[in-house]
Amino acid sequence: MQQLGEAKLSLMATRIRERKAPTLSMAPMIDCVFLLLIFFMVSTTFTPMPGIRVQLPPPGEPSKEKPKGLVVKIDNPTTSGKDGTMLLDGQVVQFGDMYPYLLNAPPERKTMLIIQSQRQVLHEQIVKVMDIAKDAGIDKIGFAITARD
Repeated sequence: MQQLGEAKLSLMATRIRERKAPTLSMAPMIDCVFLLLIFFMVSTTFTPMPGIRVQLPPPGEPSKEKPKGLVVKIDNPTTSGKDGTMLLDGQVVQFGDMYPYLLNAPPERKTMLIIQSQRQVLHEQIVKVMDIAKDAGIDKIGFAITARD
C-alpha cells in the first residue's frame, strides 16, 4: 500500500514538472487590431479642405486690353537664387515691401491682383504673393502668362 502511495506521488511529481507555462497566441489579437483599424478608417469622415476657386478664361484669343487692378510680374529665377524678380506696377519689390504697397493702394485698384509669372517661377513664390494679397484685403486674384516666343 505504501508503494502504491509512493507511485502516485512520483506520478504527480512528474506531471507537475511536465507542466509548461501557458502561451498566448498573438494572431487573434492582431486580427482584432486590424479589424478595428479598418473599421475606424471606413467610418471616419474627412472634412473637405477649402481650396482656391479659380475661374479659367474660355478658350480663344488672348485679350488685348490692359487688365484692371494691380499687376505683379514675376520673372524666372536666376541661377543664383530660388525666387524670381517681382515687379509690382513696374517697380521692383520684395516680399516685405509688397504688403504696405498693396494695403495703401487706392481702393479702385485694390479690386483685383493679377499675377503674371513666367514658366519657371516656383509655386512657393506665387503662393506667398497670394497670401500677402489676401492679408492686404484683396479678394480677387487673376493669373496671366506671357505668350510663348
